[in-house]
Amino acid sequence: MNKTTPQIDPAKILKAMQGALNSSNAKISQMTQVFDVAQTVLACDKFKTASLALASGLCDKYGAERVSLGWVKHDYVVLKALSHTDHFEKKMQVVSDLEGIMEEAYEQDAAVVYPAPENNVLSIREHELYSAAYHTKYILTVPIRNGEDIVGVICCERNSRPFSDLDSEQVYLTSTLCSARLLELYTKSSWFGLRMARAIRKGLSKVFGIEHTWAKLLGLIAIAFILFATLFPLPYKISAPAILKTDKIIYTTAPFDGYIDTVFVKPGDVVYRGSPLLRLNQTELRLEEADLMAQEQDSRREIQKAQAAHELAEMRIHQARLAQTQAKLKTVRYKLSMATVVVNVDSAIIIEGDLQKRLGAPVKQGSELFQMSSIENIYVEINVPEQELRNVTIGNQGLLAVKSRPDYVYRFETKRVSPTAEVKEQENTFAVRGEFVYGTPAWFRPGMTGIAKIFAEKHTLWWILSHQAIDYLRIKLWW
Repeated sequence: MNKTTPQIDPAKILKAMQGALNSSNAKISQMTQVFDVAQTVLACDKFKTASLALASGLCDKYGAERVSLGWVKHDYVVLKALSHTDHFEKKMQVVSDLEGIMEEAYEQDAAVVYPAPENNVLSIREHELYSAAYHTKYILTVPIRNGEDIVGVICCERNSRPFSDLDSEQVYLTSTLCSARLLELYTKSSWFGLRMARAIRKGLSKVFGIEHTWAKLLGLIAIAFILFATLFPLPYKISAPAILKTDKIIYTTAPFDGYIDTVFVKPGDVVYRGSPLLRLNQTELRLEEADLMAQEQDSRREIQKAQAAHELAEMRIHQARLAQTQAKLKTVRYKLSMATVVVNVDSAIIIEGDLQKRLGAPVKQGSELFQMSSIENIYVEINVPEQELRNVTIGNQGLLAVKSRPDYVYRFETKRVSPTAEVKEQENTFAVRGEFVYGTPAWFRPGMTGIAKIFAEKHTLWWILSHQAIDYLRIKLWW
């Protein structure tokens, strides 16, 4: 079977190439027109000039009798420019009618062509009324988009020929290229208050719109926190270091000159009334007691002899000596009874007096042996910083947490504020005395430290967080 080779017609090929070339040249020419208009608009520095340049450029490029530019404001379209017209009256009927056909396209979010094509599904009622009123044969209305938003509307009027789909595409492309610049110039042309209102409205639209869920949530949380921090008062507590103290400090001294024989306690021990603390050496006192007892017996015998011999004078002399010996003996026995030093208060804790290492050491009468603190009537002393002193009122209650038992707190009431300051940790502090409301536990000891929180007046969270910094700035800058 013979295969025939298809014949190629050079004339047809040349004709096809010429058609493609002509189509490309036409598209290039069309794009050049678009860029020429856009370049003119982008070179403008005012919104009125730019909108007029866009309307006039489209009017010249596409042979229209009139091109109008409307701007969207609060979901309404307001006429801003007419081609080749520097000024127009806003109250003119034609202006109102042009805004009507622009809003018809804006509300449908689509380009409207009049007369409508056969497959048209858009409403063109306003366009029909306008065409009949002003004898305009062909109308093209195209929304101006900036991203997803419609910012304006272009309306082209022509009587010579109808608008094609290509015309609609080119007008849409030109307006879209110029939309960002027009929006920028329109925003800058407004006064400061209006620009701020627009920014607030834009922010609120993000918060209350249907998008940006996380941004709205964070915004609502931030607003709620700000309102809470500035409007709702909270209990304010003054936090300061504290120490347990007692007013009853007992000093135990040596009853007479002697030597330490036995020590029964050491610092930190709890002692009670009658408990022995220390015993002095009694050897010399015992010997002196025996010697005086012998002298007493001798004096009694001498008195008996003088009485038997009826020697009254001698008897009086020995009686005086006996009385003197008995007085000395009484003194020695008193010292022997005081040789063991005992506790003379109901309960106390040894604060100072580590005498275990001084066994056999001499002591002088009246020298300090032990320092004890009563574990009754314990109170708390809070070192309140000077800048917080104004928030402390006599009668305020507070809570104390002791470092040795921080899992429990104890309620106290402020009773007195020291009139003088003390420097502690390079800061002026005032001692505030607090007495416990419900008594103290048995394990409380003077000298224990902790953290106290004194209840003050209620203040907002903003005041609580900022008052110290504000006071510091006030004292530094003399507000």
